[in-house]
Amino acid sequence: MSNEQETKKLLGFRESMGQRILELEQEMKDLQKAMEEIDKLIVNTGFRTFTTADTLVQNKSVKPQKESVSAPIPEAELEDLMNITSKDGTILGTVQVEEHTIVFTPAVTFEFTVDIPPFQSFLIDRVLENMRKTDQERSTNGELDPDEILEYSVEDQDGKISLLIIKNYGGERRLREINSSLRWTLDKMYDKLTQG
Repeated sequence: MSNEQETKKLLGFRESMGQRILELEQEMKDLQKAMEEIDKLIVNTGFRTFTTADTLVQNKSVKPQKESVSAPIPEAELEDLMNITSKDGTILGTVQVEEHTIVFTPAVTFEFTVDIPPFQSFLIDRVLENMRKTDQERSTNGELDPDEILEYSVEDQDGKISLLIIKNYGGERRLREINSSLRWTLDKMYDKLTQG
């Protein structure tokens, strides 16, 4: 009799665990949706700057310098151009989003180098390198074409970052993740440069 009671108890416990798992799975889905909405808000508020007459003048004065550093992009291919700003509104650089490529060009007024944390430790090692490894695994499993594996390169002039190029970044979700990671990284680097 005690074995039967124990079995009923275990079955009841198993059923309640199954219910709890379903509840947690639904909660995870809801949290993921909420995170996606937050990511959208971050992209909209964190990368698109409020335009004033001063901002327009600044942007026009920066543009000729930017064009001389990188080759112009045909307008048909250009999907998006965003300023990356610090918390205090200072323009730290621009991000151009082409068909499958993100090109970040730092503002010429700042000497961003790969040695300034958290560029290498966070942006390169934790964000971009993890994405590349994930793509390689997916390619090995036949889920992703080898031509679609994320690639990145950092170009520098005299130790100063001149371009960060990210090819095959993937979909909209990854674009948001890269943009928010880039903005956070540059903001921290800017703090280190200005605070000494």
